[in-house]
Amino acid sequence: MNTIHCTGIVILNYNNWEDTINCIKSVEKFNTAKVKYIIVDNGSPKKVAVQAIDDFLVDSFGSDYDKCIEGQAIKTPLKKVSFLISGTNDGYAQGNNKGLALAYADSEIDEILILNNDILFVQDIIEPLRTQLYDSTNCAIVSPLLFKKNLEGIDYNCARREHNPWEIIIAYLCMYKDLFGLLKYYDGKQHFLKGHDELLKNKCIGIDLPSGACMLMKKDVLKNIGGFDPNTFLFYEEDILYKKLSKLKLNSYLVPECKCIHLGACSTSKTTNYFSLSAQFKSSLYYLHNYVDLSVIQRVCLLLGSMMFRVKLWAIKMQKS
Repeated sequence: MNTIHCTGIVILNYNNWEDTINCIKSVEKFNTAKVKYIIVDNGSPKKVAVQAIDDFLVDSFGSDYDKCIEGQAIKTPLKKVSFLISGTNDGYAQGNNKGLALAYADSEIDEILILNNDILFVQDIIEPLRTQLYDSTNCAIVSPLLFKKNLEGIDYNCARREHNPWEIIIAYLCMYKDLFGLLKYYDGKQHFLKGHDELLKNKCIGIDLPSGACMLMKKDVLKNIGGFDPNTFLFYEEDILYKKLSKLKLNSYLVPECKCIHLGACSTSKTTNYFSLSAQFKSSLYYLHNYVDLSVIQRVCLLLGSMMFRVKLWAIKMQKS
């Protein structure tokens, strides 16, 4: 008798309920696998966001939908849709961890799909991703090929090598100015698919960093490594996952035949937006200090670069005030 797998889909919402609703609609349109949705509202200050999602879920799923406030108990096994309303915005990592906790408690869920609310399905991807998840050697994560809006070009963040520590350190020392072409060099090394589309002919491609926007993981592995590190608010979650999985000699793969759209692929500038810069800076320092074995010279250069970059952040903040 064949076992029917169930995939838990964790979707994080913050204010933008339209994307969340459209994301769920696209999954429902194309998906054929058994799934359970776990939607987490990450402390949206716009109360209309929670109400709009609640109304949509009631209309779409009826009695197969459950809603709870953070701190309240929710019955397991979960219904097809669970909506967890958090009172605080704890960032990407901890927000997803709240959804993961519900998935861990449901014995019917075997795999977990972390899905940004700005992802749109254009085909059935969960079943083929799941097949690769169990067929690939020592595999913990599989992810689809992501495209920009209207399928206009590949979002190359879906397949990356790990950050070279010097890339981060030099970025801060040079204030993100690409002196001597070093940042372009490191970017090319990390985004290895650029200019090498012939690799997409492969059934699967070994990668270090999948995109946190859409990745399917084995539940037991994710639970074993403690989920996402809650000490990052935004950025470097995939880098930390890679370090944790590497210790267990587990791999991640891109499955090019599986495709979906990432609407936010070009929406945030990491180098001009103060909030993004600040969040990226804090997460990168935490990552380097806690997950990377830096040499003495790298530590000295990082100290100098971080001091210089703090001045830049202060100047940007003053300009906005």
